Amino acid sequence: MTNRSDRWRNRRKMAWLSMLAGLLFPLLILVTESDQLGQIAPPFYVFVGMVVTAYIGGAVVDDHWQKEVK
Repeated sequence: MTNRSDRWRNRRKMAWLSMLAGLLFPLLILVTESDQLGQIAPPFYVFVGMVVTAYIGGAVVDDHWQKEVK
């Protein structure tokens, strides 16, 4: 059986990577001066926000369920 940290390892990596991408995306727009990157910024940030929010929400729910089981 896997422990709790193993179950969340990939989800945590995905959330951190999404947050890092969200922080680096404006730099990419500035460096490339691309209008197309500027146009996809809103959907990109919605997606990144959803990934990070899903991780945080899932972690809270999992913590709550783990406390109920014990």
